[in-house]
Amino acid sequence: MSEEKPNHNRAWWGLLILGLLLHLSSVANSDYGLDTHLHLAAIESNEDGTPNLEWGDVRPSDPLASNPSEEQILERGWWQILELYPSWLLPFAAFLPMLALICLVLVMTKGQPQLAALAALHPSFIFATGRLYPESTVALAVAGIVIASLNLFRQRGWALLQWILLAVASVHLLVLVKGLSSTIGWGLLGILLAWILLDRTVPKLNSYSRDPLRALSLSIPLVLIAMIAASFSTGGSLATIQTHSVAWLFALLIAFLDGFGLYLLVGFCCWPFVSDFVTYAKQSKDNESVFLSTFVASGTLLMSMWIASLWVFEADRWGLPLWENMILMGNNGRYLTALMFPLLLLAHRSMKGKEIALVRPLVLALILVLPLSMLAGIHGQTMWTDDAAQSFSDDLENGDDFLYIDDEALAMHWLYTFRLELDPDGERNITGHWRAPESNWQVELEGQAVINRGDLSNVRIIVVAPGFDMDLPEGWQQTANGEAPFLNGGGEWKVYRTS
Repeated sequence: MSEEKPNHNRAWWGLLILGLLLHLSSVANSDYGLDTHLHLAAIESNEDGTPNLEWGDVRPSDPLASNPSEEQILERGWWQILELYPSWLLPFAAFLPMLALICLVLVMTKGQPQLAALAALHPSFIFATGRLYPESTVALAVAGIVIASLNLFRQRGWALLQWILLAVASVHLLVLVKGLSSTIGWGLLGILLAWILLDRTVPKLNSYSRDPLRALSLSIPLVLIAMIAASFSTGGSLATIQTHSVAWLFALLIAFLDGFGLYLLVGFCCWPFVSDFVTYAKQSKDNESVFLSTFVASGTLLMSMWIASLWVFEADRWGLPLWENMILMGNNGRYLTALMFPLLLLAHRSMKGKEIALVRPLVLALILVLPLSMLAGIHGQTMWTDDAAQSFSDDLENGDDFLYIDDEALAMHWLYTFRLELDPDGERNITGHWRAPESNWQVELEGQAVINRGDLSNVRIIVVAPGFDMDLPEGWQQTANGEAPFLNGGGEWKVYRTS
């Protein structure tokens, strides 16, 4: 046994180092993601005090066309964190919090590398690191909430103050990064502190706070009631809970399987430990363990409901079949990686601190995940729009417009990926427009104005997304073309210029 233990640890340390190297490789090989481009555009425009998307709202009034007059203001969001990084450090804005998370897991396990390696190898985190998505920052905020809460259960006196401050700061970071209202933040903080306070001061309630089944019987209905109430008061995507109830229930089931099943159990290679989780959760009678179980379960339900609402809302808006939109937006399940720290802490406690051996089920779990981790880290993902923008950047003069033709549901997101290449500082005053192929955009080029659409009279360049063959009006000549990467869907893109 004395020889096997170091060998096992060497393998786990090797996997941890491999995971970190894949994160760095992802930084080197991947372009920024669609959402990141939106937030970088907000940073650029923030110099005049209005962090807006100057080419129009990503959910325009006309589902077939953009309108730069509908400027979308990002009052809160990931851009405020990105803005804190100097330009030379910006590519590592998602790697640094990931590094902090791994260090927290190592401290939690007293230096044992097993769970830290599983966290480092998660394909979604590697993907997010390269694309500069906020998943690791959100998970770090949730880790801060959990650490503060567990200490608030056990500490006394003035020591409580530092943990209350950590809870406030962590909730604020979570709300800030996700662009939520401060009301939601104070509500979450109030529920958190109320749970801890009642557990400490009202012995009669210990039967709930220290019994997992009773705690879940209270927390699950509260989440359901809160989300249903929000569907009536806030509108937006949550309104689909009441307007498309049957479709929403189906989407909720798939969102749970996608988020909890695929992104948590499979992504973190935790599915071999499910029976340990369940046994531990049933037998736990201390307030900390019950809090962890309830936190993970309630967080899973809340985020699954949110994802289901997004899927149904976007499918209805773009006129897509729900199943097709769920495939298109299936990566929304990555939101549940926010629960990384409490999930791994639950795993650590359920195994009572025992080392995780590389037994057959876990080896199989790693075999399933490692190819995806390698793909996310070594191959990365590139944007075809970079090459397209470079091909016509010099042809645009200051103040010119260009038109992007695409029918994808995320077409407005793709439009903003041209921004960094064409007008990164906003000094050229270039405006991008988007039209769906069936929007009859040709008549707009001839000067016909259409309500809720931007003016195309100043368009000098037309970019046609991959996979479309269409006849352009007389006077337009093709100047460039190229193949989109396979991971972007493949196909040939084309650029046309007016003569």
